[in-house]
Amino acid sequence: MIEHEPWVGDGYAVGLAGQRICVVGYSHHRTAQEADNNEFTKETIQDVIGGELRGDAFFSRVRGYFDFKDEATGGFWNKIMFFNFLPDCIGTTEKRYGRGTDEQVARGRLRFLRIIRERKPHKVLVFTAKGWHECPPTREERANNTPFSLGLEFPKFSWGTYDVDGFIVMAFGLIHPQFANGNLMRKTVRHILQMPLVK
Repeated sequence: MIEHEPWVGDGYAVGLAGQRICVVGYSHHRTAQEADNNEFTKETIQDVIGGELRGDAFFSRVRGYFDFKDEATGGFWNKIMFFNFLPDCIGTTEKRYGRGTDEQVARGRLRFLRIIRERKPHKVLVFTAKGWHECPPTREERANNTPFSLGLEFPKFSWGTYDVDGFIVMAFGLIHPQFANGNLMRKTVRHILQMPLVK
């Protein structure tokens, strides 16, 4: 069974502003000629860094939200961890906006928890509303049936925490860059990076 390995940059341990940052998207899609494989995410980010993947605005917009201007040196992607919520490709390109199957979503939830348990990011930024709603419930959702609001300036965004073996991971539900206002997203990411870590 195919399961995409997460991309973990060489500088992930040092991170951004002293924090280990994880970026999560929803899914990869492929051409009819491409075969899915466990290295799909790693190969995609290598193509992004190498300038070979130019048609997908997701990666350049997300990088820009963190105030990184270009990827010539791999500056941004080498400092973070990245994976998509779905564990394998959603299908070919015409299915890129679809939802995962029940089986993919169930595997995605287990994989999400496993990855954050293994890699212990301080903050996880989920750049997909449907992915955020499919993520495992946070501690706050389990206790109160609702996550925290990110504040009055960011009314559409929410966050919560996961306890992974005594380490607290902060997770933030954002939206896909395709549907986002760039200035708002940059402001949101700066706000998230400045939030104190939950102990």
